[in-house]
Amino acid sequence: MSHCSCQSHKQHSLLPAVHRILSITRHTPLEWNFRVAVDYPAQLGQFVEVSLPGVGEAPISVSDCGEGWMDLLIRKVGQVTNALFTLKEGDNVWLRGCYGHGYPLDAFKHKPLLIVAGGTGVAPVKGLMRYFVEHPDEIASMDMILGYKNRDCVLYKEEMAGWSGKHNLILTLDEGEASDAYQIGRVTDRLQELVLRSPETMQAIVVGPPVMIKFTVQMLLEKGLTAEQIWVDYERRMACSVGKCGHCRMGDIYVCVDGPVFNYATAQAFAD
Repeated sequence: MSHCSCQSHKQHSLLPAVHRILSITRHTPLEWNFRVAVDYPAQLGQFVEVSLPGVGEAPISVSDCGEGWMDLLIRKVGQVTNALFTLKEGDNVWLRGCYGHGYPLDAFKHKPLLIVAGGTGVAPVKGLMRYFVEHPDEIASMDMILGYKNRDCVLYKEEMAGWSGKHNLILTLDEGEASDAYQIGRVTDRLQELVLRSPETMQAIVVGPPVMIKFTVQMLLEKGLTAEQIWVDYERRMACSVGKCGHCRMGDIYVCVDGPVFNYATAQAFAD
């Protein structure tokens, strides 16, 4: 995955550049994946600013990447994303970035890895999970607990169907009926039941709404993990993406520059 783990593209980092949409995958009515053509590397967990002239721009996480392409999972929630949902394959979007710090891939290799993500929080870790599914020799084990509101909200259904059996994939729904594919309950319910493999060497990643991150991290600490073993992803009101506007500031930390991925040993001291 060398093409996805390089440093950010620095040239003209404040100037949006035009990129062609290679494909659009409609996961739910409100959540579509846009695969765009890029000629520079990205790091999983970073983000880009996506814009349309005359409309505006929005920060979007890099959900996956490869040679010549980048995936952006976009949720239809406002003026910019509404306009993006009118586009089709072959149309252009404008990007600037990549920005911030992503996941430290080398810190996870050859160790047990636990990923707990909720809703659209699954998107920032999707590429990381895919990588270790495709490279099982580079991970000691991988547990994935992914939570959604209901079956209609589940992302990456087709891909994850092929992951079952390769690692421990747990899909849980807040509402609905249980099945072979889905359990019912919150991600913390499933985490409470999970027997951690080698907790002394395990690494854990938590992505989702702030309240979910709070209680999940608390449970991981109770299960014996240290703050240094936990990584959190704060998707928080990024605007300028270069630490100038202050929208994403927490105390002395600017999420857009210093994050959005943080080791919890650092993040636990953040002042909001």
